[in-house]
Amino acid sequence: MRATLILAAAVLALAACGSGTSPYGGGGDSSGGGSDAGGGGGGAVGQVTVGNNYFRSAHNGSQNSAVDTIASGGSVTWRWNAVGPHSIQSTGLPPLVFRNSVVMSGASDSYVMTFNSPGTYDYQCAVHGSAMTGRIVVQ
Repeated sequence: MRATLILAAAVLALAACGSGTSPYGGGGDSSGGGSDAGGGGGGAVGQVTVGNNYFRSAHNGSQNSAVDTIASGGSVTWRWNAVGPHSIQSTGLPPLVFRNSVVMSGASDSYVMTFNSPGTYDYQCAVHGSAMTGRIVVQ
């Protein structure tokens, strides 16, 4: 009987973990195709790894396009983990809402941007263009 109760409690706990929606949401990919890249991966919301030819969300693992959803007034930090040079610049309309000022290539480099206005902000690597893309959805 005790084993049955423990098993039932475990099943209920797992069901509770899988239900509901993440407060961070998703937003699809930068192609506008509507795939949901949200959810949770346990990493920091608003942190993106800059790797060798990719951007990867630390929160949900989405990559090229890296998609993160943050609250208005929140910040995103891009952290370099790459050998080659990369730079962050926004794309779309309005153009160049944000851009880090230099091409960075060190593993300790980072760039932080605070987003005060709700909207969708697409970005890419200024060096690699559409081969490295991401999207920030600000609610």
